[in-house]
Amino acid sequence: MVSGVGVGLAAAATAVALVAVDGSAGHGPARSGGAPESARRVLLAAADSSARMPGPAGAPGTSGRQSAFWFTQVRNGERTQVAGKGGAYVVEELSETRDWTNAHGPRRTEAQTKAGRGGTTTHYWAGRRLGARPAEARDQAAWKRDGSPSRWHVGKRDLNTETTAWQVHQEETAFNASFPDGSLEQVGRLPADPDGLRRYLLAHPNANMRNRQDWETDSQYLLNTVGRMLVVEPVSAQVRAAAYRLLAALPDARSAGRVTDPLGRSGVQVSVEGPGPKPGFAPGPGPTPERLESGIVFDPSTGRLLATLNISTGGRSSLPKGALLGWSAVVRTGWVDRAPANATKLPG
Repeated sequence: MVSGVGVGLAAAATAVALVAVDGSAGHGPARSGGAPESARRVLLAAADSSARMPGPAGAPGTSGRQSAFWFTQVRNGERTQVAGKGGAYVVEELSETRDWTNAHGPRRTEAQTKAGRGGTTTHYWAGRRLGARPAEARDQAAWKRDGSPSRWHVGKRDLNTETTAWQVHQEETAFNASFPDGSLEQVGRLPADPDGLRRYLLAHPNANMRNRQDWETDSQYLLNTVGRMLVVEPVSAQVRAAAYRLLAALPDARSAGRVTDPLGRSGVQVSVEGPGPKPGFAPGPGPTPERLESGIVFDPSTGRLLATLNISTGGRSSLPKGALLGWSAVVRTGWVDRAPANATKLPG
């Protein structure tokens, strides 16, 4: 995915059953008070809810009208501390991505999927920058004391408040033509029991868009992977339930209780803590943390995943323990009939 610069989205995809989960723009996760339930309990509640929820309408292979693309729209935020005239404050850089994954890509074996062989298909994606801004109310006040700048220089990067239009791309590709776990047919064969799904995910750490990092513990990797899988892949209700039950069995999962996610929606946060990236690895500005808390925010009553989070645990990070470092929030997912118009064709 890339941040869009330039060309606007000429024709949005026509939705059959898009699940819109957008809310007012907030800067969470803000705690909602009350003693948190155990991670195991809320994850099992999400599993039970997921098992009862029907899948998105329009999926190929189901009865009724069938659609051509699995569509996702995700908003991303990355926070960093900047030096101001009246003291340091936190700026949040925002971006948004859209992705149209072709449901009718070529069928592949597992070996072909790993190697990017077995035919290509047309893939569409789009991105745009939403600019940088003070992260929270106290940062807004410090920003005003700093003269309300519209640009900041942090390390080797320049941040600014400018926004861009959607830039839409079209490519013929083998690697990104399918879901992380292969074709739609292969996604349909994912293990629907928690033990089997855990074994599968641990045995396939480098699937397309997964790429386990060498510092991640099993718990970090599984939580991060499940968070991605529940957004980018149209998994069945049974697999979704198995994914939550898999997380419920993690010995180091902790619940922060009811929170407000970065888009202002209410959910429950569950996190695991482990090592952070090696110094200099992280693409964002500012020092990388020695340890990192990875989290997901979800609605236990539906099993719907709302957001994924990275939270500081102190150490090398320029942000204090408990501070939000970065997040990705689901705006919309679902099956759609059409790809975007006026996409720029990429070579390949």
